[in-house]
Amino acid sequence: MAASDTVSGTIEPLRLRYLDSPLPGWLRQAGDALLSLLPPSMRRQLGAGDRRLLLGLDAGQLQLHALDDERSTPIGTVPLDDATLLAQLHDKLDEDAGGVRRWLLLDAGQTLRPVLSVPASAEPRLREMMAHEIDRQTPFAPDQVRFEPRVLSRDPATRQLRVELVVLPTARLDAALNQLGPMAAGLAGVDAVDAAGHRLGVNLLPLPGRAAGSDRARRLNRWLAAASVLALVFALWLMLGNRRAAYVATESRVAATRAEAMQARRARNALKASVAASTFLARKRGEQPTMLELMNDLSRRLPDSTWLEKVTISEGSVTLIGQSQQASALVGLLQGSPLILRPTLTGSVQTDPRTGKERFTMTAVVAGSAKEQEGTDARPR
Repeated sequence: MAASDTVSGTIEPLRLRYLDSPLPGWLRQAGDALLSLLPPSMRRQLGAGDRRLLLGLDAGQLQLHALDDERSTPIGTVPLDDATLLAQLHDKLDEDAGGVRRWLLLDAGQTLRPVLSVPASAEPRLREMMAHEIDRQTPFAPDQVRFEPRVLSRDPATRQLRVELVVLPTARLDAALNQLGPMAAGLAGVDAVDAAGHRLGVNLLPLPGRAAGSDRARRLNRWLAAASVLALVFALWLMLGNRRAAYVATESRVAATRAEAMQARRARNALKASVAASTFLARKRGEQPTMLELMNDLSRRLPDSTWLEKVTISEGSVTLIGQSQQASALVGLLQGSPLILRPTLTGSVQTDPRTGKERFTMTAVVAGSAKEQEGTDARPR
């Protein structure tokens, strides 16, 4: 057995355990949080943002979309039957956007997508294993299709993988590339889009036809930039630690001062409440007329042909029950009173058979009471 096989056999179980653990998800979230603190231009320099030019085929038209951090923006359409225009577009993209990878998107309906359950131990050689499943899962031979497996989920309990085998017949791929004409050169990959508009995340383009990726110097620059960002974060963390002690001391002094201010505020509020309580009753008595004033005002305004059987004054409301030769005229007589407001006859006016006078019930509002304020607030403005 070769030494490389021995090392691979030792490392592979550790890699599978790492993939089954929650650690990859935590590291991915931490990396995303760190990258979100950087400006978009620096994220693109680090290669964190996914920038692509997406090509789509639809009814003889080539649709162009710009993908930037999962945000797709339509650019325009170009007719596929104009080879000269396609060649000019290809040259222009190579000249002005050579660093942006170009991907062709096909309808997922052109592919076959059987879902298989395989042991987790087969993941290192998943593609080789799926090559033997093409004869059994599809009506094609392996040399007639382009295929790519993708892991849908991992079950640590059963040590099983749910794998979707995306299979695209080579004839359909060739037909799509022929429609692109000059634009087929320089493609970085071919992906499929499902009915919901989501990309499957596979590359069905043969390796010899894929455009070369970024060079080694650029990757090195990205790693150096990432290391610089980490060093900056570490320096900021040290500075934060140095400032924390001073902050704690200042916070304790501020808390003591705040407690003294709170005590002074409580004393002031207690004093204001005491003064308000002592003047509340006096103010209320001064705002409303006394009972004697009300009775004197009624005696002066009601005619001698009217007498009252009952007078009720409660919570700012006045209720008068009595008899009069002309009850409807009483409302006009009381409307000029500064002490009794809004006099109104309530109920029906009936004639008393004994006295021959009209029996009435009248309600009004005491001036300066809460009832007067409620009526004022309820009026339309």
